[in-house]
Amino acid sequence: MPFEVERGDLDSGVVVLALTGSLTMGNQLMKLEWLVEELVKDQRNKIVLEMSGITYLDSSAIGVLVGCNSKVAASGGQMRLAAVTARVAAVLSISKIDTVLVIDPTCDDAASALAVNP
Repeated sequence: MPFEVERGDLDSGVVVLALTGSLTMGNQLMKLEWLVEELVKDQRNKIVLEMSGITYLDSSAIGVLVGCNSKVAASGGQMRLAAVTARVAAVLSISKIDTVLVIDPTCDDAASALAVNP
């Protein structure tokens, strides 16, 4: 399944990026990175990556997620992952990335947490 991103802007200022498909090395992964960079430039630095549609991710994807998280944090914002599947959660746990990235059970939980944090 090809990787796709659908953007949604909430009234609270939170941007939700709904991700679907396989998150692996390639042009689509670069597009995610560029999209996050553009959001940060536009001072849209409260970002939720809704991951319920991600079926697989590789080490390149982990690197991009950590890099995006760092860029958002450096801008004074926060990025959160939401609705991570069991398979993806296992990869994040094995690689210890779940200690670096904030993971919420649902997109609503993540968006609510970002909406109350300045």
